[in-house]
Amino acid sequence: MRRIHILIPAFMLAVVLPVFTACDDMLDMGNSDVLYADNNHLTEANDSVNSYVGILAQLQKIAVRTNLFGELRADLVSVESTADADLKAISTFTVDDDNAYNAPRDYYAVINNCNYFLANADTALRENRYIGGMAQNVRVFQAEYCAVRAVRAWLYLQLGQIYGTNIPVVTTPILSLDDADAAMASATKMDLAGLCQYFIDDLLPYVSWFDYPYHGNKGYAGYNNHTPSRMTVFPVQLVLGDLYLWLSSIRQDKTLAREAAKCYYDYIDWTPVEGGVDNNTSYKHKSITGYMSDHWSDNSFTNGDYLAYVTREYTWFSTTSFGGDYDEVVTVIAMDSASSEGHFNQLRYLYSWNQDDNTTDAVIVPAQPAYDYSDSQVYLGAYLSSSGGVAYTTVSAGALSETLLSDHCLGDLRLPSNIISTYRGDDRHEAKGILKISSPQDIIIYRRADIYLRLAEALCYAGFPKFALSILTTGLDNTVIRNPNGEVYKEMYDINTGEVNTADSTFIWYFNFPTQYYKTRVSGYSPNGTMSFVVSSSADNPDYNQIGLHTRGSGFSVSNPYYYSPYTDVPADSTGYPVMPPLFTSYDASLTAAVTMLEQLTTRSADLIERACSDSIVVPNLDEYDTQRDKRDAVASFAAQLQAYADSIYNDWEVATNEWNTIYARPQVYERQMAVVDSLIDVEQALETAFEGRRFGDLMRAAYRRGDPTYLADKVAKRDPSLQGRLSSYNGWFISWKGMIGQ
Repeated sequence: MRRIHILIPAFMLAVVLPVFTACDDMLDMGNSDVLYADNNHLTEANDSVNSYVGILAQLQKIAVRTNLFGELRADLVSVESTADADLKAISTFTVDDDNAYNAPRDYYAVINNCNYFLANADTALRENRYIGGMAQNVRVFQAEYCAVRAVRAWLYLQLGQIYGTNIPVVTTPILSLDDADAAMASATKMDLAGLCQYFIDDLLPYVSWFDYPYHGNKGYAGYNNHTPSRMTVFPVQLVLGDLYLWLSSIRQDKTLAREAAKCYYDYIDWTPVEGGVDNNTSYKHKSITGYMSDHWSDNSFTNGDYLAYVTREYTWFSTTSFGGDYDEVVTVIAMDSASSEGHFNQLRYLYSWNQDDNTTDAVIVPAQPAYDYSDSQVYLGAYLSSSGGVAYTTVSAGALSETLLSDHCLGDLRLPSNIISTYRGDDRHEAKGILKISSPQDIIIYRRADIYLRLAEALCYAGFPKFALSILTTGLDNTVIRNPNGEVYKEMYDINTGEVNTADSTFIWYFNFPTQYYKTRVSGYSPNGTMSFVVSSSADNPDYNQIGLHTRGSGFSVSNPYYYSPYTDVPADSTGYPVMPPLFTSYDASLTAAVTMLEQLTTRSADLIERACSDSIVVPNLDEYDTQRDKRDAVASFAAQLQAYADSIYNDWEVATNEWNTIYARPQVYERQMAVVDSLIDVEQALETAFEGRRFGDLMRAAYRRGDPTYLADKVAKRDPSLQGRLSSYNGWFISWKGMIGQ
């Protein structure tokens, strides 16, 4: 595969400015990739492609550090003693001016070229193109103009997360040394909140312009012959959603969280411009979570043989296609394929053994908190029992071998599915790596699970915890959102008055997930208001395409009482809350001896049988039957009675619970719901997006929302207690650099 190249229009001049000092140093691009020109304008169709690709190429230089600053400062990874000093310094918050990764000018190099493009592109220029089998007249620069504006805003957001304050905002192109002096003298210095507000205002007028640039293909042949060109686009709705989400957290403003949620939804269910007709590519503009997960096989539950789980991790992180129903990746920074090239994705050898020399071990490894998050989850298996009903069982330590336990397969399965190893040398030395980081050639910026997680974060903080919880448990479709008996629908009602809150109902109805496109496991609602679920279908082609994100690694989360406890919704000052009844677990389908069948059934469903017997259901006495067939039939009949009884008491419990919550709902229940769901989102971010460069930002926003920097400090201190004091102050979070005035 070839390296991605910068394509420079012939009229543009490449110059290298001298190294500046102080703030001016940010504008020293330090290489000939930087484009400068005087009195030139972008007025030809090829200018849009070449200039845009040049900007994308410059992003390669900052791609790796985007991940490093986002993960090494957080709680989920540790830096090994064999790592270089620069990596260790990021992890210990001791980065100095000489650190190789502490170079804001690399960000400003891209920003300056964005500024040049935005100042000179002719957005009114139109051109006739033959697209999709028909002639169309399209705006040549409009899609690229919007995309470049989003890139610039994203870059400033990264600077804000790294440096925190006193960040110069330059939005006009620097074409000479004199311009640099003038620009830096007049630049407004902003903190993270100021950057968010500034670029919200900057992007809002251009949201309607968003479309994927047409560069002569449908998105499947990339600029570097590997990465589809559409995957290099930073969707403006997502960048705008991030800006709103950050600002809502810093200002503790829930109305801004609502705006963030709407932005994420606007991309998830995006309609193309130009009259709703997709001019650029043929893929569907619906972002679904897909049905794939790391899960135990059905045989594990029916036979008790926990030997191996099924993993489809490769599909989640593939960057070779874009726009299909189950393609996870949305945006990447395209990188070179070989380590000998200038912009190879070094993360592949930092999070894994070096596959060039085959001797150097990974220097970034999972920290203990990553294992703790994973191990602490309770996996709930749901499967079709031999009686035809749905059976549930949790995976316990006693069912797993020592090998599976040591591989951290008790709990959520995403972490163990990501840890890969090989044996090298005569001593059979085991080298390990993290699949999701070592496998992709490119560096992933946005993917679908990340978008849904941020949507959940925004919804919860905006005051809709059950709406957010649905993203983790069931997934979203209109059956979940718009059913009058559902938990999301109930959030339209004021918890104090019981009356419909007009603003809340308007907000909820903004989200439309038609079941024509979005299908969860929720198959419908029974007359009493409880939901029924599709548990098993064709493994490779189920009739649903949306699952709760927690189900990606922890089983059937929607019915797992250990995940979201029903007692979360119990008013603190109440008594007599309906107690959740025991669940039914059948015997193994492979058993043939009636006695063994009955013994296993009575062991697995002991609590249920005790309650059933008090309601006149009788355990069969096998001595009363003459043949093995009669005995097996008696056990099967008893199992069917138990299944029906379990369904009945579970439905009665759900009805009683709904009635209780309607009558006894209290504000403190609502506050507790928000706190619990917010905590679950934090855990899910650690499980789903670990090692991807997002974690420190997630912790920062959570601490800002609480107005308590020790929230972040407590998390990071679990992997390094010495950082507790430093991180208990907001100022301690950020990297210092001499170019940032005031630091």
